[in-house]
Amino acid sequence: MSVDLGHFIKAVETIAPPWLAEAWDNSGLILRCSDTVSKVLVALDVTKAVAAEARQTGCDMILAHHPLLFEPKKTLDGRHAADDVLMDLIKAGISLYAAHTSYDKADGGINDMLAHKVGLNNVCVADDGLMRIGDLPKQMDKDTFLNHIKSSLNALNLRISAVPHKTITSVAVAGGSGGDYLFSAKQAGAQALITGEAKYHHFLESQSLGICLACAGHFETECHFTQQIFMSLQAWLDEVELDLAIVKSSSERAPYTDI
Repeated sequence: MSVDLGHFIKAVETIAPPWLAEAWDNSGLILRCSDTVSKVLVALDVTKAVAAEARQTGCDMILAHHPLLFEPKKTLDGRHAADDVLMDLIKAGISLYAAHTSYDKADGGINDMLAHKVGLNNVCVADDGLMRIGDLPKQMDKDTFLNHIKSSLNALNLRISAVPHKTITSVAVAGGSGGDYLFSAKQAGAQALITGEAKYHHFLESQSLGICLACAGHFETECHFTQQIFMSLQAWLDEVELDLAIVKSSSERAPYTDI
């Protein structure tokens, strides 16, 4: 059954309010190929494989976390990955909506789920919603803490700052690229910040601040997007009795390999 595109967007924006999105972000409707939607594929990223999966499964809409485009474009060039995928979607008549920082900051969104996976208690919103801070279930030494992160997030490897800590109790989390939130984490009383990735200078900053920076991988800190927003969206559709088919992508993979 097809539903009005506006009804679908209302459903998504009930879960990930657009006013939460950062000014630099491109959350929202990125590509409109029709005024109706009959089947939606939910995925973290919009890749060539995800676009093909949408086409093969009869989906005419993709709901993604990461926007395919961040800035206005004057031309499309198939030699560039994002342009190539965008042209695939246009040819197949598949519309695209991205819930990026709007879902990072939302109640029950990326950062809340990350805090839940790590097992934090007494969780508070910090840094305008882009970070959460809470308490570990129990006090941990650094090695126990790092093993806890690996197990909680199914992360094979961690990149951590060279900061000595005897014990860690208060932890901040920020999915994706969260190195910029180190100072805010420290000010909020966190002894460690868990994020996906950070730049070189962030590790230097963590030493200066005396806060442990632990990077578990961008994919590993955000891959729960697909399952969580699928469940939230399905619950909303059931509540309002809107008959729209939604499926989770089976082709999304981390774009890197740890060796």
